[in-house]
Amino acid sequence: MRAFLITGNPGSGKSSLAAELSRRGLLAIDTDDLAFWEDDAGSRVDRPPDADDGWLLAHRWVWSRARIEEALAASDDDAGMLFFCGIARNQDQMLDLFEKVFLLVIEETTQIARLAQASSPLRTEAVKQQIRQGRPVFQAQMLARGAIPLDGTASPAVLADRLLASLTGPGSWPTARSR
Repeated sequence: MRAFLITGNPGSGKSSLAAELSRRGLLAIDTDDLAFWEDDAGSRVDRPPDADDGWLLAHRWVWSRARIEEALAASDDDAGMLFFCGIARNQDQMLDLFEKVFLLVIEETTQIARLAQASSPLRTEAVKQQIRQGRPVFQAQMLARGAIPLDGTASPAVLADRLLASLTGPGSWPTARSR
């Protein structure tokens, strides 16, 4: 199984692209299903139902390497492709698990507009401010680590076409089970 990471800042289109890949019969996993909250000591913690800005800003959303490795091992289609779609504070420690890393790149105005549209109790104004401030830093870090940039302002269908063409060439896209 060929494993790929599709990452990007909140609002860059990761979930929409994952849905489009799944619609096409490819296996796309939302990494939020493989993640958890951690405190500054690196211990796993449960988010309280009434988490406020102080709690949200003091904790990190991280991936479980073991769970990602389990998802890879559970994939029994050696010729297929598996897309992990998401972002986490510790993803730099997992990059070795992926054949290629794709970065959905967006500019500030797109991110502001998309964050304004999305409603989540975890996206308070303080959290959105942190997200906005981190966008250029995260994008620069991922590009410096060799991530392949994709225009996150493109439609999910166009993004999927570009992504798959970069992996297999147009017209020869294999499919796998949807997840």
